[in-house]
Amino acid sequence: MIDEGELNKNMNTQKKENIDNVYDDRIDKFEARLRNRFSITGSSLLGNTDTISNFFTKDTTSYEKFVIVNVEFERATLREASSFKKFLETIIAEENKGIIVNLNKCDFIDSSFFGVLVAGVKRLNAMDRKFYLVYDSQHQLPIFSATGLNKVFDVFDSVEEAAQH
Repeated sequence: MIDEGELNKNMNTQKKENIDNVYDDRIDKFEARLRNRFSITGSSLLGNTDTISNFFTKDTTSYEKFVIVNVEFERATLREASSFKKFLETIIAEENKGIIVNLNKCDFIDSSFFGVLVAGVKRLNAMDRKFYLVYDSQHQLPIFSATGLNKVFDVFDSVEEAAQH
């Protein structure tokens, strides 16, 4: 005969373990997001690090006429727009090249981040330099045509394709 008290105790223990596993997964994902968002020289919310930022990377070695800026997060929002603007301004000031911004890792881009990109286009156009976006057609969705941004940006599927123009 099955003891109902023991059965209930086992079921409750199993439910608690499942909840703990879900909770642990959420904490791991949260910690990963914190590491990606808040790394600064010498420290971060979750420990020491030597990187300045892992939001964006700059590659000047691949192409003679362009600096490649890789945006390294899934959601490009107001939270990231300010630091990206500073990063982009530094590149524009230091490099005498066009800029290709690779957005292929982004699943979502909000209006404030697009505002920073539009400001970059205008600034480089005034300097007679190129500014291209790489955001493959699978990601673009209707956001570019619906907002009229397809008239502001030259958008390409790959960095190689953009660099050939």
